[in-house]
Amino acid sequence: MRHDDIYIAGTGSYFPKAVPVDDAIVSGRYDEVARRASGQRWVTIAGDGDSQPEMAVRAGRSALARSSHEAGSVGLLLHAVAVYSGLDGWNSASYLQNEILDGAGIAFEVRQVSNGAVGAVELAVPFLRAPGGPDAALITAAERFAEPAWDRWRADAGLVFGDGASAMLLSTRSGFARLLSSATESAAELEGLHRGDAPFLPCPDPAAYPLDLHSRAMEFTDRMELEEIREIGRRGLRRAAERAATDAGMAVGDASVYVVPNFGAALLRSQVLDPLGVPLERTTHSWGAEIGHVGASDQFGALNHLVEQKQVAPGDRVMVIGVGGGFNWTCLVLEITGLPAW
Repeated sequence: MRHDDIYIAGTGSYFPKAVPVDDAIVSGRYDEVARRASGQRWVTIAGDGDSQPEMAVRAGRSALARSSHEAGSVGLLLHAVAVYSGLDGWNSASYLQNEILDGAGIAFEVRQVSNGAVGAVELAVPFLRAPGGPDAALITAAERFAEPAWDRWRADAGLVFGDGASAMLLSTRSGFARLLSSATESAAELEGLHRGDAPFLPCPDPAAYPLDLHSRAMEFTDRMELEEIREIGRRGLRRAAERAATDAGMAVGDASVYVVPNFGAALLRSQVLDPLGVPLERTTHSWGAEIGHVGASDQFGALNHLVEQKQVAPGDRVMVIGVGGGFNWTCLVLEITGLPAW
């Protein structure tokens, strides 16, 4: 879908202290073979004061403060959650609505795993365009992959999980970037990759911890051949990228930089870059290699980094790529219109 009147007015992020991957190798929590394949150098790990909602508040307040908007002009808050959000039986989005927006607007959680934040753009834009719609929408995401539920080093193959939060404020007024297009594709036949043979339970079972997503994926390959899984994934991503690029009046390979999930290098190449013909050097992988995969927080955190470090310039086109279990893929094309003072 092409967009002509939606802007990125502010971004923000909060990532806790990073620890070197070498420490995990020395202690036996991670191994050298996996590190060489992933290229991971550092991983951000939450401390005692870094709950998921609190990290999201920090990122969201930063994005709001950097925009030209007051809290009252933000009519929608979408909070992307991939895993546990700090408390059962509770709406984290409403907490953020109160803490960031002083209760303004309405708020919803988005449960779309690692594509939650990027995919939420597809939900926010029609809300902003509706007759009498608000001036702005805020999208936040936060994750903490904590023990005993998660072994961040071994829960999945090809990546390491990090902790943190990010946010982006969409505006109908102005911003440092214009949203040119967005596109989403899905393939529900792949949902079993994250389910495997696991039964549905009435409540979480501590005996199932730490979660082993790689084993679930291997169980799924008993029902679908690995090459078929890969081809469905390649096709879904290509369709989303090609639709977004076409609607922006360009080819997939024309972007100045590609904001990608914080997968390890080998996994990123096989699932994202090779299907699109994009070299690793034109992506945000080097930043992700110092953070880890933070669920839905990767992309807005990377965009925030690009702008803060002035690694983009006016006129640059940026393709943002989201990949989420389920499976779903969202691609955005942004055009940088000017670098903000922050």
